[in-house]
Amino acid sequence: MLPKIALGNARKSLRDFSVFFITLVFGVCAFYAFASINDQTAVINLTELQSEAVSAVMRMLSSVSVFVAVILGFLVVYANRFLVRRRKREFGIYLTLGMGRAQVAAIMVMETLAVGVAALVVGLVLGVLLSQVMMYVTANLFEATIPGFAFVFSPGAALSTLACYAAIFALSLLLNVREVSRYRLIDLINADKVSEKVKARSLPVSVVLFLVSLVLMGVAYRTLLENGVMSDKFGQATALVSVGTALFFFSVSGFLLRFLQGRPGVYLRGLNAFTLRQLNSRVNTAWVSITLVCAMLFVAICGVCTGFSVSRGISDALEKGSPYDASINAYPRGPVIAGMDDADYDLPEVNEEAASDGFDMVAAMRRKVSDWDDIVSATAQVNQYMPSGAQGGISQRWAYETTSYATDATLDEVLGQNDSRFAFVRVSQFNALRALLGEKPVELGRDECLVWSDFAPLDGFWEAFIDQHPGFEALGTTLHPRGMAHETLCNTSAASVTGVLVVPDEVLPDDLVPAMTSLDVTYSGSVDECEQRFQDACEAACGPADSRGVEAWPVCFMETRQAMADSTVGLTVVTTYLAIYIGLILLISCASVLSIQQLSAVADDVSRYRVLAELGAEPTQIRGALMVQVGVYFVFPLVVAVCHAACALTSINGLISLATGFDVSNALVATVCFVVALYGGYFLLTYQTSKAMVLRPALR
Repeated sequence: MLPKIALGNARKSLRDFSVFFITLVFGVCAFYAFASINDQTAVINLTELQSEAVSAVMRMLSSVSVFVAVILGFLVVYANRFLVRRRKREFGIYLTLGMGRAQVAAIMVMETLAVGVAALVVGLVLGVLLSQVMMYVTANLFEATIPGFAFVFSPGAALSTLACYAAIFALSLLLNVREVSRYRLIDLINADKVSEKVKARSLPVSVVLFLVSLVLMGVAYRTLLENGVMSDKFGQATALVSVGTALFFFSVSGFLLRFLQGRPGVYLRGLNAFTLRQLNSRVNTAWVSITLVCAMLFVAICGVCTGFSVSRGISDALEKGSPYDASINAYPRGPVIAGMDDADYDLPEVNEEAASDGFDMVAAMRRKVSDWDDIVSATAQVNQYMPSGAQGGISQRWAYETTSYATDATLDEVLGQNDSRFAFVRVSQFNALRALLGEKPVELGRDECLVWSDFAPLDGFWEAFIDQHPGFEALGTTLHPRGMAHETLCNTSAASVTGVLVVPDEVLPDDLVPAMTSLDVTYSGSVDECEQRFQDACEAACGPADSRGVEAWPVCFMETRQAMADSTVGLTVVTTYLAIYIGLILLISCASVLSIQQLSAVADDVSRYRVLAELGAEPTQIRGALMVQVGVYFVFPLVVAVCHAACALTSINGLISLATGFDVSNALVATVCFVVALYGGYFLLTYQTSKAMVLRPALR
């Protein structure tokens, strides 16, 4: 008998609280899919660096999974508390009919097992299917191949998922049994007769608190926008916006209800009075949970958007920053450090070996590597010269101090700290670089120059510099900048040049020693054929990378496009998966909490809706009241969270732009689609379930 009752109750609960079951399925599916990444990638042809990146992903996801388990555990316990409270009268009837509390507890155990097993089975099936999709997505991110058809099932991921959810359900079950055992029989029987009081707060107090909340959030926004997320005022802004958000939700229900009550034309129209009092009652009692939901939505939106932005920015930076098959760099005068003064530049730190080669990197490699010409088909060398003040050099700090340009706080700090000297490049070498890129050469007059920078955030500054300095003294002559150049100097994960002057060859004295030399190469064959041979050639010339000093010639640093791709893709995969994983779990949790609260409230209010129907309310009016009640409950925290996220992302955008050159706003579309699809889906499901509960069966 007890199993039959338990299964019947489980089916009824799934009908009325399908959101809870779907959330469990989503949670199991996501937990398994991300836990199985290591087994997924085992069938993918990955390089050693890519395998190390996968290991890094798994370490990060393992740590995040602990956080996810805590969030899902809280969600399950929270949802079960609502379900138990809704069924207090049912448990009271069981006790009245002669069941013992042990038998009632047994029913709850069997119900929990039925729901849990069903959610685990369905979730694992969907998780296995999702993991197959993720396997091909991962292979695509790594630009790797999967030999033939592969179907992967991860026993380890399945066991960890089972263990995690078994622990969560066991804890939930213990808490539920404990809660039911504490209630008196009379309280259980009369549970549905207890009406929630509408607490009408003082209108002046509500208005004052509402205005205070807006002021606090406004001050927090201004503080964050003016100082950025890296300033010491970030904690202050966080505290202000947290208190402001809590006060907003605490005061808004009483404020709006009393405000609209003073407008009979609106308050008394249709079922507005009923709907507003329902909203007031729920927000009054749930403002803490709504505040927490708002905070979680904020973190989810910022996390997803930032993750997508960083991932996209890294990919774009890789594509832009590695236009050559390989690049090598050397420093014929030793280390070049920002802030070196004239005395430092006058030091006779010249690499004798480099000088004997005429600072020609190709000649040096041919001397040291016998098959160099078999590996490389085309090259372009660019020398950067940093003459001292006595030699006609100029400081970049001078450019910053003499240029009027409105910058944000982050960029202003970068420019203000830049006290290195301008580097000069001969236009002939610059044109050789353009030829390697398939571009036409540029021509410069005797007194003309180009400002060369591939760091997009600085474009505005250098354009202002060019406009405000039509002519300036350097190298013993007056140079007239005629525009900007944006070519990439060498393969690098960051900007390769942030302010270099391209000048006619004859402007630079022949006796100047280059501060830095860069050699970009094109392989003579495919990457598979030449990549390892090129790396071996660099080791043959100057030894292993970890043993080279700054004085090494002609190879101090070496970077190939393939190596950059292998190392960068790991970070891309990590940020992409973490953004999706954390964002998915937080959004599911937020939407589930709101949905369960609403469904529980609607279940308690079914009799009130039936009374409205008996008094003549049309089903369309009742559906409209339900839509407003559920919609406001979902939309309110989302709107506030979006406002907070817009401010935070505006501030974060400066850091991401400096690091990757990518604008966060470009990821907003993907983030909005992600949030709307998931959050909106929960809203529609909640409304449809609420409507079915209220209109079943008498009002149809």
